[in-house]
Formats: sequence, C-alpha cells, structure tokens
Amino acid sequence: PFDARLGHFERHARHTAAFKLPFPPVTMANSIASPEATDAFIIVSGIISILFAIFQFKLVSRISLTGAPGGGHSETLVSGVNIDTSKLIGIYEAIREGADSFLKAEYTMCAYFIVAFGTVVLLLVSYTGGEFHIEEGGLTCVSFVAGGLTSMLSGWIGMKVAVFSNARTTVMAAGSNPWTDAFNTAFRAGSVMGFALVGLSMLVLFILAHFFTLYFDKWDVAGSGEALKLTECLAGYGLGGSAIALFGRVGGGIYTKAADVGADLAGKVVENIPEDDPRNPATIADNVGDNV
Repeated sequence: PFDARLGHFERHARHTAAFKLPFPPVTMANSIASPEATDAFIIVSGIISILFAIFQFKLVSRISLTGAPGGGHSETLVSGVNIDTSKLIGIYEAIREGADSFLKAEYTMCAYFIVAFGTVVLLLVSYTGGEFHIEEGGLTCVSFVAGGLTSMLSGWIGMKVAVFSNARTTVMAAGSNPWTDAFNTAFRAGSVMGFALVGLSMLVLFILAHFFTLYFDKWDVAGSGEALKLTECLAGYGLGGSAIALFGRVGGGIYTKAADVGADLAGKVVENIPEDDPRNPATIADNVGDNV
C-alpha cells in the first residue's frame, strides 16, 4: 500500500510540473506597480522635493534686509515699519562669518572620520565566514561614504539657510503682522533643509541600489541570497549619514553651550557686559552654535 501511495504522489508531481500557467505568476511587488513605474515614482518624487526646497528658499530670499530697489514686495515690508537694519546686518554678517568658519573646521574633522571609519567598515565587512569578500566590503564602504557626504551636504544647506533666514525673520517680526510673517519665514527656511535632505537621500540611495545590481546581478532570483547581501551593503548608507549627523548634533551642542557659558563668565562677570551683547565675541559664537 505504501508503494502504491508513493506512485500516486509521483504521478501527481509529474502532472503538476507539466502543467503551465497561461500567465506569469503575480508577486506582491509587481501587483502594485511595475519596476519602471516604481523607478519613475522615486525619481520624480526626489526631483519634486528638491525643487520645492528651492522654491521655499526663493520665497525667503525675497525678503530684503535693506529695502533697496528690486527687492520686490519686501521693500515695502522693511520701509513700512521704518526700522534701521544697519546694526542687524552687522550682527548677521558676524554670525555668517562664524558659521562658515565652524563648518570648515567641523567638516574637516568629518572628512578625516569618513576616511578612517570607512577603512574600518571595509575591513570588518569584508571578513565574513573566515575569509575575505572584498567586493561586498567595498560596496558597503561606498555606501558609507555616500551617506556621509549626503549628510554633510544637507547640513551645509541647512546651516547656510538658517543663518540666511534669521535676520529676515527678525525683519518680518518687526512688520505689521509679526506672528504670521515671522513664523512663515522661519518655517519656510526650515523646510528647505527638510525637503532637500529627503530628495537628495532618496535619489542617492536609488542610484546606489541600481549601481550595486551590476555586481549582484541575480538579486531578483529566488534563493540566490543576493537580495539580502545587496540590502546589507546599502545599510552602510544609513550608517554614514547618521554618523555625520551625530557630529553636527553633538558638536553643535557642545559648541553653543561652551560659547554660552564663556559669554556669561567673560562678559557679565568679568567685563560687566550685558547678556547677549554683540560686542562679546562669545555671544556671536553662541548664535553660531544655535544655528548648528
């Protein structure tokens, strides 16, 4: 009886193998959208995000600090409230110069870190299973470097826009509708980095994924295991971005707190200068740290 049942199963298996579906099997991925449609959606979304960031920056840049001719509607905003922006511009230029110096010093250290830690990632990821797979380690290192550079570019954009918009937010706060105008200016400036970061990271990650498929050419073959290896290599992108963001977060926090304490001690205690007085260089440094 057992042999009879076994023969039945063998005949059923041969019959099933010989039967062909009139259409290819539908997976969850291609049931939602085709690969071409997915690629187009990612590319278009990234481009729209970057264009929207540029549009928001253009709105902020229309606010003039001097009310000179050619400033658009911003000329009436400044002259209408009848304020002297000469002192404001002086403080703004000092903060801008300090912010540029901070970015140069910090990103120099970040570049050293990317080179050193990228080498560590290359060696550690390459050595798996008791042997070296330098290709996989190299791709992970490429992802790490790309993530770090994307984070640095996004941080540079955010820092420049933050300093650029601070003085203009002050101008709008002195207008006839201060709450709404100042909030909208600050919010638009903040959205520049937000949308630029999302658009850049999406497009760079998309390019990396397609570039890695040149090596993992069987990533879409079931059971090959290359899809898992590809995503593991792409994980270096998040590591690089997070590491550089940590530098900005922690470095900026230490910078602004040290400058704040220094301004209070040297200014108010030693020289009897009022708090947040722009004559105190540490006050300018404190404002630079706030922008970080």
